[in-house]
Amino acid sequence: MKGKIMLDSNKTYSAEEVYKSILRRIIKLELEPGQLISENQMSIDYGVSRSVIRNAFAKLAQLKFIEVRPQRGTYVTQMDLNYISDLLMLRTAVEKEVIYEMFTKLDDSARVELVKKLDKNIKEEEKYINEKNYSHNFAILDSEFHKTMIDSVNRYALVVILGDIMLHISRWRNFDVEFADRVHELIEEHKNIADGIRNNDLSRTQECMAIHLETITDIYESAIKQYPKYFKK
Repeated sequence: MKGKIMLDSNKTYSAEEVYKSILRRIIKLELEPGQLISENQMSIDYGVSRSVIRNAFAKLAQLKFIEVRPQRGTYVTQMDLNYISDLLMLRTAVEKEVIYEMFTKLDDSARVELVKKLDKNIKEEEKYINEKNYSHNFAILDSEFHKTMIDSVNRYALVVILGDIMLHISRWRNFDVEFADRVHELIEEHKNIADGIRNNDLSRTQECMAIHLETITDIYESAIKQYPKYFKK
């Protein structure tokens, strides 16, 4: 599942760009869970000093994306499905509360306009329905779908507050979508959420959101069996 690593050998990378690039490579699974990485190789890859890489590694360790194993080296952390499950529960709680506020604080005309925006987003998503992975364009549209709802009740600060820890959900989503070929399912789930709002059905909309975000149960055993090195035991 490892992606192709694309670095510009002619580019001069700043310390912040190095950190963000390594983080992005981890989230996109270009640097695989459980993979050994080194300061020396990274400094060569990016054309920067080891101190720059060391600082980037320190930030990534704080986010629990890399870990130092004594006498063995530095590794990309494996995915902890129990931790990710907790994060998904937290995110589900936030988005179900957002939906509750949409139904209790927005008037009918505001919800009609919201559904129009969601429908427009879904129409764009359908251009990527045959994608096999969580491609750049579809990932942006997926994020925008949720942001549109959260912004409708002025709650996006909650997403910002949870930002760093939710990056672990992003890494899981990249794995989940490619492993289970789920782009078409995500689009259908978005349609179900939009239909719930369209039909003024609060409980149904919340239920559809919970189904949309709970992505571990169905593929748990097969994912661990096929990619045992990716997951914390």
